[in-house]
Amino acid sequence: MAKKPLLIFPRTSAGSRDTLPPFTGNIKYPGKETQIQNLENRITELDRVLENQTAYLGANPANLIAEMILVLEIAGNLDDFFRAVAATPGMEFLSELQSEIEPDENFFTVNRRGEPSNKRFGARLFLTMTNQSALREFRSYWDEYKKDPDNQNFRRNTGKFKTLFDKLKDLRPYSIADRIYDTGLENYVEEMRQLNINPVKFEVELAYKDDTVRNSDAFNEVGALLAQHNGSVILGSRIIIPEIGYHAFIAEAPIESFDDLTENTNITFLKSQQILFFRPVGQTVFNVSDEPQLLDYTEEVHQVQPGISPVVALLDGLPLENHVLLNGKLNVDDPDDFANNYLAQYRVHGTAMASLIINGDLSEQSTPLSRPIYVRPILKPTTNNQGGGEFLPDDKLPIDLIHRAVKRIFEGENGGAPTAPNIKLINFSIGDPFRPFHHNISTWAKLIDWLSYKYNVLFIISAGNIVEDIHLDIPEADFDQATLPDIQLATLRKIIEDNINRKILTPAESINSITVGSAQHDSHGPFNFPQRKNLITSPSLLSPVSRIGFGYNNSIKPEILMAGGRKLFRKSLQQTDPNKTHLRIESGESIIHPPGNLAAMPGAQGDLQKIGYLCGTSNSAALASNLGAKLYEMLLGLNAELPIEQKIPERYFTVILKALLVHGSGWGEAQQILTSIISRLPGVAAQNVKRNIYPYLGYGTVDSEKILYCTDHRVTLIGFGDLTTRDGQDAHTYSFPLPPSLASVAIDKRLAISLAWLSPLNFKTARYRKAHLFFDNLEGNGHLAIERSSHDFRMGRKGTVQHDVLTGEYADVFQDGDTINIKVSCREDASGLSVRESIKYALTVTLEVRENVHTMIYDEVRLRLQERIRERI
Repeated sequence: MAKKPLLIFPRTSAGSRDTLPPFTGNIKYPGKETQIQNLENRITELDRVLENQTAYLGANPANLIAEMILVLEIAGNLDDFFRAVAATPGMEFLSELQSEIEPDENFFTVNRRGEPSNKRFGARLFLTMTNQSALREFRSYWDEYKKDPDNQNFRRNTGKFKTLFDKLKDLRPYSIADRIYDTGLENYVEEMRQLNINPVKFEVELAYKDDTVRNSDAFNEVGALLAQHNGSVILGSRIIIPEIGYHAFIAEAPIESFDDLTENTNITFLKSQQILFFRPVGQTVFNVSDEPQLLDYTEEVHQVQPGISPVVALLDGLPLENHVLLNGKLNVDDPDDFANNYLAQYRVHGTAMASLIINGDLSEQSTPLSRPIYVRPILKPTTNNQGGGEFLPDDKLPIDLIHRAVKRIFEGENGGAPTAPNIKLINFSIGDPFRPFHHNISTWAKLIDWLSYKYNVLFIISAGNIVEDIHLDIPEADFDQATLPDIQLATLRKIIEDNINRKILTPAESINSITVGSAQHDSHGPFNFPQRKNLITSPSLLSPVSRIGFGYNNSIKPEILMAGGRKLFRKSLQQTDPNKTHLRIESGESIIHPPGNLAAMPGAQGDLQKIGYLCGTSNSAALASNLGAKLYEMLLGLNAELPIEQKIPERYFTVILKALLVHGSGWGEAQQILTSIISRLPGVAAQNVKRNIYPYLGYGTVDSEKILYCTDHRVTLIGFGDLTTRDGQDAHTYSFPLPPSLASVAIDKRLAISLAWLSPLNFKTARYRKAHLFFDNLEGNGHLAIERSSHDFRMGRKGTVQHDVLTGEYADVFQDGDTINIKVSCREDASGLSVRESIKYALTVTLEVRENVHTMIYDEVRLRLQERIRERI
């Protein structure tokens, strides 16, 4: 099978975008009189609430103005409410959070027949910093609301308060429960107790204000409150990043401070109205056994080409630089001197990730990358009594580490030059084990999204692992006779049943990144260990350890699955329920026996050629970075062959790499397997089955061959450009030439379309994503009779990647010269996207027929593209 290069769409001309149908909600709200009756007393008593909230400060040495964070909970949405808050003296907008509420007699949704539903539905929490003057304004808005509509007179830019009162379900002061909600702090404190660690360190995120003096006052106030309870601020840990509205530091306090996390506590810093969140610090990233058994690597090692700059960065643990598989292939940059006391035996995670990025899975025996990778260590070996492993430091905030690391790459630090300005991909195989993603985007993800857009770089993030035993609904006495398909179905049912506890780990919800889950597959062949059980045998299905989506605003996360190794289980020796089978997950991060991804590992002191088998989503992300690096070289090769007017400017490489990584994905046989389970779940309508597959597969498992090259039977075109929201410059149309040999011939065909971009962000609104790019539904393209057998077209429009696959088998009627037209449109989603701001994007389109037919389409498409290019010239 001859390998042929990908082709480039001719440059397109600008046009006007298509419009999307508006969303019509189905939430029912109470009438105005009901709202007045329910809210009147609570609004008029806000002054007293403010007094009670600040009374605990007593004699305040900082002489601060009494403030409180007021929570306004509404049913449904209210776009751009922050503008109305900005127009209110004394009130400062802090955040818009997503939530869900239970229906009641006043607030509920209706089904298609107009009947009340008992389902929970979406809500918004607006957090506002409020003082006495702001409360007076707020009450004046309430007084206007109570008037007849004809007599209402809301001041300019404050009219949204009227809509707020229509939808307002609750208002209350911010509480301790709010400060620890969805942060993992309680689990973290309990873990520290079990490890006898006292005092305990934790992150304190303050309410960020657009005022340096007020930020300093808030910091000093909380520091004083900590000191009242024998707590303190960790020196040098404070950080402010105005661009994402983040102000935080690390504190230390006696663990007893967290014994009572209710409003009855006498620990004053827990009640500070300057604090938004308490979070864990020093999260475990990787545990390692003391002396793992390992293999020796004895094959010839390829060297990198000298003098070429890295395009992949690894933010991780410190690798073993002199390992035979890594020697001379790493540009390690360690300005914080993390290497000090980082013993070789603990350099496990960084060594393995670097090996997988550079060499791929060693079992595959593929050609290693020809250029080095840039490495910035952000993990450390543990320094307390938690055992061997690698951790995020507990004296530096992860936000600070990541921000400084990426800024140093592209801008330099302390007057120095950028350390690796050609980086296109940043591998981030790290997640917060205390923070599975549920509703609200984390500060980690906000930072990564902002850095991605600012520096035009793609983060590749692991979805996170869930390392737990499984109890299958197969009687233990029957398990050994059960068929592999039956065991696979039982395992998938258990994963789906437990989906709420398997959500992706922060920051995998980042919308500008590619999040990678693990497929239960690797490059090693069959294995023969009867006691070790492979519960999922289809290579296109997720691993039992891979965490699942959705992402923020129900975007598709993880986007792709990569072969992260087959994780095996063993029957537990103690079976407590005869109607189930308890399967114990294999312990030990590295084992001497396959399967798994084979990667470099640190051996005993001075042993630099050890390798071992690993499994998990960290591996999957590293292998995606390996593929991304190969795609980069492919693009360079394309440019070397193209005439100057057709060359791809390197500023588009990042979005092209993003589109291509997703473009090679597909559900395969996993779709039918999961459909057989999901279609039988209560409450899942037939039209929603595909939507419910996405959390487990994303867009599917990646086939690298589909994106690295074309064949006679498969042709891929790449388009790229910039769009704005300015009328007439907010759409581009691409024409894909149809190969004449397909006309009037009944043949299986597959059309795949992928669109990727990096979006600027609005951190003041839950919509968050400013730029929404999209292409049209091609089912009615006018020439090919194709339909969508996989994927859900609407779901693909929620993130920053849209991917669609259509198939057909009919004899289509069209003429030579006909094309399939694909319009890429750009619209504002979250407010604040300037008409002058251009959004870089990439479009990839593949038409494919079976390899075993005589119809060869590549040259037909290539020749017709060349004719169009000559016509334009």
